[in-house]
Amino acid sequence: MITKEITSLQHPIVKHLVLLRKDRDYRKEKNRALIAGRKLISECASLVAQVFLERGTPVPSSIGAAEIVYVTSEILKKVTGLENPEPLAAEVSLPEPKALEGKQRILALDGISDPGNLGTLLRSALALGWEGVFITTNSTDPFNEKAVRAAKGASFRIPLQIGTREELCSLIERNRMQAVVADTAGELLSSLKVHAPLLLILGNESHGVCQEMKDRFASVKIPMDQMESLNVASAGAILMFALRNACL
Repeated sequence: MITKEITSLQHPIVKHLVLLRKDRDYRKEKNRALIAGRKLISECASLVAQVFLERGTPVPSSIGAAEIVYVTSEILKKVTGLENPEPLAAEVSLPEPKALEGKQRILALDGISDPGNLGTLLRSALALGWEGVFITTNSTDPFNEKAVRAAKGASFRIPLQIGTREELCSLIERNRMQAVVADTAGELLSSLKVHAPLLLILGNESHGVCQEMKDRFASVKIPMDQMESLNVASAGAILMFALRNACL
């Protein structure tokens, strides 16, 4: 194991880590991301390339990083973007894209723009037994810092595929999936008959799923009293729970 120390906020590695946190294209180019916090780092132990520790912090036994870098608290604040970060962060490899062929329950996210919503949906999908997530290219990055924090490790554990709407439709057709669009003008959830393999499509926070998808697939809505709609992360969790049970 290699160990070294960085004390300057202007060090090239510090600038590299800040770019990993802030820049989607840079993450894609380097195939790396920055994560922070003991629990998340332990869950992603197999992907860790470097660990950054505040001096005096013990190296977690669950992490077998090839390189340990000791840094100041000011560096950790800068690279994580957090005012009071835990005394460790890590540079990790992005997980390999996973094929979603043959999955029985897939969540599709079409144009989700808020990283907190996207991360929460990934967490809910993993918790509720959905087997993969297709994210359209016009959605926010699942490895955005806010998305990663909201996902609580799900970004690295649930199979993800990023692609175009055309690729999503092709996946549905090849696997003969029943695709269902979440839409406030859709059929009541209690009335919809579903079967596996099933794909649920959730759309943009302001505009919903694109009209092309609405025209092509059946729509479903959650029955509500006194409110017209829910936050997409809340609606998605309810729909995933209900539709999973309907497919059992």
